Amino acid sequence: METLRNLLLYGGVEPDVYRNCRDELRKENRAKLVFFLSIAIFFLLIAMMICCMVKSLAGGFIPYVAALAGCLALLCVTQSFPDKYMVLAICADGFLAVCYLLGIYLGCFIYTDQPATCFHILAVVLPMLFTRPALWNILRTALYEGIFACCVVTFKPPEVAAMDLMDAGLFGLMACVISTYYVRALTDNVVARCKLKVIAETDLNTQIPNRNAYENHMHEYPLRCANSLSCVYVDVNGLHELNNTKGHDAGDVMLKIVAQEMTKIFGRKDTYRIGGDEFVAFVVDTDLRHVREMMQTLEQAVEAHGYSVAVGCATCSAGGIQIKALIKQAETRMYDAKDEHYRSRGIQH
Repeated sequence: METLRNLLLYGGVEPDVYRNCRDELRKENRAKLVFFLSIAIFFLLIAMMICCMVKSLAGGFIPYVAALAGCLALLCVTQSFPDKYMVLAICADGFLAVCYLLGIYLGCFIYTDQPATCFHILAVVLPMLFTRPALWNILRTALYEGIFACCVVTFKPPEVAAMDLMDAGLFGLMACVISTYYVRALTDNVVARCKLKVIAETDLNTQIPNRNAYENHMHEYPLRCANSLSCVYVDVNGLHELNNTKGHDAGDVMLKIVAQEMTKIFGRKDTYRIGGDEFVAFVVDTDLRHVREMMQTLEQAVEAHGYSVAVGCATCSAGGIQIKALIKQAETRMYDAKDEHYRSRGIQH
């Protein structure tokens, strides 16, 4: 039962693994949605031109126009809300609905004396366009196959309706089985990529995001903040001297402790080790006074372990944030604090 549940709800993987890869799945689905909407718009325009030129196909012009309008609206909404998962999910379902309903309308209301081949092809292909839970694909397929069957019985001649109903059952079942295992293969692929990404973006010693992650995600922070963004730049004091006197194992312990304290205060996802003894943390939508309290808490927590850090901070209001300039400003202030640390102890640095 657990295997079946995972297959239907989580693409055949464990729930925790699926949740860890959810962001990657959403990014992939968004890219697919934009691509498929663009392709659909292109081919709908061609279909409208053909309907205008061939009189026997003129009946399809209006549904093609309606489908084109729907796709254009969905593309605009998708591009306007790139980071809203619920909007993305609704737009993806909306796109599939447009395709299903177009197939139903053409097969049941325009070309009533012919088998609805177009709809049956769509029924098999559409569930495989996005990486969504298999159960959702099965329920959606059952819904539109049911609508199609009702329209066939009501509006098509009996001899054609019988064939369409048989094909609906056959192709509907085929769509459920194929899409379930195809989605499983897609999910396995995304999970494998996520695992490689975690390895590539995790610092081996401290187990927090490394410089690769920092370079990949730093430009996302200005988009995440509504009010302000703060950058906290941290440098561990005395690492070089500790390595020379007590060995690199002692230096590794120091770095692990600093990383642990930073993740407690700033969160693991927003804390990065970017160099040998340098760390950066980002704080979103938090006033400067509270950020400084967090910095003070970090300094005290590290000192409780017998170490010390130099900390610099820079804050900028949302809108027009230059992320590299913000980081550079925080780094400069960190070096000022580091110089003060050594100067107060009479150490030339």
